[in-house]
Amino acid sequence: MHIPLDREQDVPLYLQIEEALRRAILTGVFVDGDKLPSTRTLAAELAVSRLTVDNAYAELAAKGFLHQRRGSGAYVAHPQTQARPTRPSSDTPFPLESFTTLTSRLDGYADAPLPEGLINFAAGVGSPKVFPLEAFRKVLLSVLSRHAEEAFSYGEYCGYYPLRDTLSRILSAQGIPTQAEQVLITNGSQHAISLVVQSLLAPGDSVIVEEPTYAEALGLLRQHRINIVTVPGDRHGMRVDLLPELLERHRPKLIYTIPNFHNPTGRCLSEARRRRLLAIAQQAGVVILEDDFVGDLRYQGKQLPSLRALAQPGAVIYVSTFSKMLLPSMRIGYLVADSEHYQRFARRKHVDSFTSSSLIQRALDAFVTVGRYDKQLRRAGRVYRRHLDVMVDALQRRLPPGCRFETPQGGLFIWLTLPEAVTTAELMPVAWRYGVTFARGECFYAQEQLGAHGLRLNFAANSPPQIEEGIARLCRAIEEVITEKNAD
Repeated sequence: MHIPLDREQDVPLYLQIEEALRRAILTGVFVDGDKLPSTRTLAAELAVSRLTVDNAYAELAAKGFLHQRRGSGAYVAHPQTQARPTRPSSDTPFPLESFTTLTSRLDGYADAPLPEGLINFAAGVGSPKVFPLEAFRKVLLSVLSRHAEEAFSYGEYCGYYPLRDTLSRILSAQGIPTQAEQVLITNGSQHAISLVVQSLLAPGDSVIVEEPTYAEALGLLRQHRINIVTVPGDRHGMRVDLLPELLERHRPKLIYTIPNFHNPTGRCLSEARRRRLLAIAQQAGVVILEDDFVGDLRYQGKQLPSLRALAQPGAVIYVSTFSKMLLPSMRIGYLVADSEHYQRFARRKHVDSFTSSSLIQRALDAFVTVGRYDKQLRRAGRVYRRHLDVMVDALQRRLPPGCRFETPQGGLFIWLTLPEAVTTAELMPVAWRYGVTFARGECFYAQEQLGAHGLRLNFAANSPPQIEEGIARLCRAIEEVITEKNAD
């Protein structure tokens, strides 16, 4: 079997093999029921490890292109013999809430994948092809072989101590002085935010958030009946000059902010505003929750100091995650807090979810400790910067008049503003018909109608050709809506 492998490109070898085999199945080279070569045979033919072929076959099986019989081998399961979701027809009214969650993600049908060929700019994570699946798999197998009994135990509810210690040293090197005892491992950053909300707030309390802001945080605050007070932003981030009046009027218990590569706008809070925010909050005695979900993904501009690095002890609670940089399903995040808050969060986690996966924590610590995480950061930065450049170029060439966007210095998202005459509610079904979708702006506003002309585009999750084609489809959809409006 001839499968050309490019060992210089960023796409892992197992994904190149998976793609070649999938293409062969789709084009009829293999038909339903054909037996594929054994992993040992194919590995020898391609001069790769057997694990690489195992991973490729596992990907094909996960996508429904083959099934494996124990002791017999791997057999093709041609997709033409399987039920496939149908794309909504152009004359079918687009059911907005059926295809978009009340928050930020678009999952397609409730219990089925998105229609084949649809380009999804709504995702909140990076590209799975950039995730170091094979490297992490090797680390995971090593942990299992050496520490299987401990890895399958509950472990400490504050988190695996060596991982906490590793994180404290990484953060300290980044200018955020941290002790292992200040780090609490959580099940993703959303869990960390939830612990803070449940520990520090009660129904009826007020929280100040940027507008727009992270949709899942808004959903969490609404669920706990918290009064959401919004402060607008501009290209320099939160309008901190408006805070004193809001603090005086609402007496909030917390200020929630995403200072680096804000979700959804991609903006960064300027250093001057960071210092002013801290001074205002300290004077009012309000704690700041700093969400740094992709702070490491900077492609240009200077590194800005973390709010926690600039703050007095106890003034800032810091939250971050590994989900965006490594594997979303890993569900490992963390928060950093001083003792006056830390014990409350730790007790809440203990009764809320008991522990986080000991196996994944141990594997993550081994992965980070040997330097693979730094390598992954650099690799992801190169890939995503290229994706960003492609999307910016496509938008500059194709966007109809009246549309606006800002080029972020890092992160995952571009925020696009439509002309006043066009809303996302009107655009989304047309874009769906063209085979492209996005995260609608209403998700990111406490008063949803204020986001009616905004949409978030993820430039990291798709390949450059998909980005180019997706932007072309999106712009054709915008033009169609504008033309229909003008005709009316």
